[in-house]
Amino acid sequence: MPEIEHTNTDEVLSRVPAEFRPLLNLEHLTTWTLDRQREHSADHSDYEAVRALFQTVLLSQHVEGDGKWSARRRARKVGKHLNRLVKGSRLQAQAAEGLRTAYADHVRTVAALPAQRAAKAKAKADRRQQVNTFATKSLNKTLGAMTARPDSDTEESGETAGQSAAKASGGRTVRGVNDLFDRKGA
Repeated sequence: MPEIEHTNTDEVLSRVPAEFRPLLNLEHLTTWTLDRQREHSADHSDYEAVRALFQTVLLSQHVEGDGKWSARRRARKVGKHLNRLVKGSRLQAQAAEGLRTAYADHVRTVAALPAQRAAKAKAKADRRQQVNTFATKSLNKTLGAMTARPDSDTEESGETAGQSAAKASGGRTVRGVNDLFDRKGA
C-alpha cells in the first residue's frame, strides 16, 4: 500500500480490521466507492418511486367529513419519512464520491510533501545565505570606511553641518559632530 508508507504501518494496520485494509489502496477504494454510489443511486430511485406511490395513494384517500387539506396533512406525516429516505440516499451517494476524491487529494498531498519541504528548506537556506552575504558586505564597507579616514586636523569630511568649519580648542577644524570625538579607538 504505497499510499500509507510514510507512517508506521505495522502499528496502525494492526488496529484496522482485515476486510477494510484494502480500502487504503486508492484503486480498491475507487471501486468500493463506485459500488456504494451505484447502490445508493439505485436506492434513491426506488425511494423516489415509493414516495410517489405513497403520495398518490394517501392524497387520494378521502374520508367522510374531511376538510379541504385533511388528506394532505395525513399524507405529510408519512411522506416526511419517505423524504428523509430519498434525501439520505442522495447524500450517501454524494458522500461516497466525496470520500474517493478527498482520499485521492490526500494521497497526492502526502506524496508531494517531502519535495515541498525540501524546496522550502532550500529557499530558506538561500535567503540565509543572501542575508549573510549582505551583512558581510555591509560590515566590510563599514570597516573600510572607518579605517580609510585620515587622522589629521585638516580632514575633509563629507558631512554638511549647515555651517562653515570652525576652529575648536586645540586648533582643530570642526565640520560636524563626528569631529568632536577622538577616533583613536576605532
